[in-house]
Amino acid sequence: MLQKFYRKFITFFYKPLLAHYLKKPRKYSYKPFEFTILPGVFHPAFFYSTKFLLHYVNQLNLYQKSVVEVGAGNGLIAFNAALRAHKVVALEISKIAIKGLNLNLQRNSKLLPTNVLSVVESDLFISLTPNFYDYIIVNPPYYPKKVNNELELAWNCGEEHEYFTRFFKQVVNFMTVKSKIIMVLSNQCNLIKIDEIAAINGLGMQVKATKKFLIEDNFIFEITLNESK
Repeated sequence: MLQKFYRKFITFFYKPLLAHYLKKPRKYSYKPFEFTILPGVFHPAFFYSTKFLLHYVNQLNLYQKSVVEVGAGNGLIAFNAALRAHKVVALEISKIAIKGLNLNLQRNSKLLPTNVLSVVESDLFISLTPNFYDYIIVNPPYYPKKVNNELELAWNCGEEHEYFTRFFKQVVNFMTVKSKIIMVLSNQCNLIKIDEIAAINGLGMQVKATKKFLIEDNFIFEITLNESK
């Protein structure tokens, strides 16, 4: 009941104010980095799933590990992973987000290890060089609605969950049995449907962390190849 009240409040009052505020580029600090968040890109200060996912990723042992973040958005997770991992690839389909990622990469270049982090414009894994990765990190669009424009790519997964169908079909080509997908999802999406799509592609999902926010519950899933795959 309380979540329902907060959801209505945020829809009718908070979101319009936030949309107005985010019409301009905004500065965001997360030590040791300084980011410029361009209009149309998730701002980590206002969308809590990013920080929830980052907190989980920061507990992983990334030493000598290869990491790819799908839909890197503002770059917060990819940049932090690059401080500890052997290799990090930030994939992003949005041209606005790509512009922001390259801007922030240039701005924070002295803070990052040399030749660890790269930014690649790609529709999911299409433009990614064939390779196997230890961790695939993703905060996916999960609302089952049609995508009408570039901005909605960050929110909507398609009426038939087309995003997940494409994601799981492609991701297995970049995994070994030791690879792990780290995915954040919400109780606002169809978890059963997403699990079914993963299973069709030989993947198993396991909840590793949960967190209750004002308007929804978030879950961190570890997704791995089944032994028989």
